[in-house]
Amino acid sequence: MSYHFDNRHIIVTGGAGSLGTATVKLLLDSGASCSVPCFSKQEQEIFELKDHPDVYTEANIDLTNEGNAQSFYESAINEQGPLWGSIHIAGGFGMGAIEDTDKSRFMKQINLNLVTCYNSSRTAVQHFKAQDRGGRIVNIAARPALEPRQGKGMTAYTTAKAGVAALTQSLAAEVVDEDILVNAIAPSVIDTPQNREGMPNADFDKWPTPKQLAQQIAHLASPGNEITRGSIVTVYGRS
Repeated sequence: MSYHFDNRHIIVTGGAGSLGTATVKLLLDSGASCSVPCFSKQEQEIFELKDHPDVYTEANIDLTNEGNAQSFYESAINEQGPLWGSIHIAGGFGMGAIEDTDKSRFMKQINLNLVTCYNSSRTAVQHFKAQDRGGRIVNIAARPALEPRQGKGMTAYTTAKAGVAALTQSLAAEVVDEDILVNAIAPSVIDTPQNREGMPNADFDKWPTPKQLAQQIAHLASPGNEITRGSIVTVYGRS
C-alpha cells in the first residue's frame, strides 16, 4: 500500500521507539518530513533516523510538561514547515495489581499515556487552526481501553489508555468542522523485542508487528483519509 505525503510535515511523539521508528520510516518513504521529540539525549542518540535529512529531533523534551510540548511544536514547525499531522505514540506500559499500585505509580501511567497525548493534541490543534488548512491526529490506545476486562493486573495502564480513547472521540467531534480528523488505533500486544523477552512463551506470530501498525497509522494520517474520524481502530492481529 502506498501513501502520498509529499511536502507534508508530521510530528511523531515516541518516534524513537519500535513502533515510532517503523512509522517514521514509512512516512519518510512516502514523501513526508518528520519531527521527533526525544525524552533524553540518549534516546536521541540511539534513534536510527536522527541523521535523515528530512528528520528534525530535539532532546530533553518532556511531553507531560505543557511548556515543553508547546516549545517543541513551535521549533519543529520553524524547522520543517506547516504541520499536517500529529501522531502520538509516546507512552509507557505498567503492570501491577491495584494493591501494589499507589497513587504515584497510577499518576505515572496517567502522565505517560494520557497527559502526553492531551498536551500534544492540544498543541497540534492550535497550530492546525492557526494555519487554517486542516490536519490529522492519530493516537495510540490499547485493547484494554476498549475491553477493560483484558486489563486485569494493569488497571492503572488500562485507565490511562481508556482516557486516550475518550479523548480521541471527544476531540474528533470538537474539531471536525476545521477539517481536523482525529482517530486512534488500539493494538493488542505489539511484536517488539521487549515484549518477546517479557513473554517468551507467547505465540509471537499472532501479534501485530510495528510495520503492520505503521500502515494503519499512515492511512489515518494521510490526505487520502477524508471521512474517518473518532474511530478507535482495533489492530489486534490474531491475538
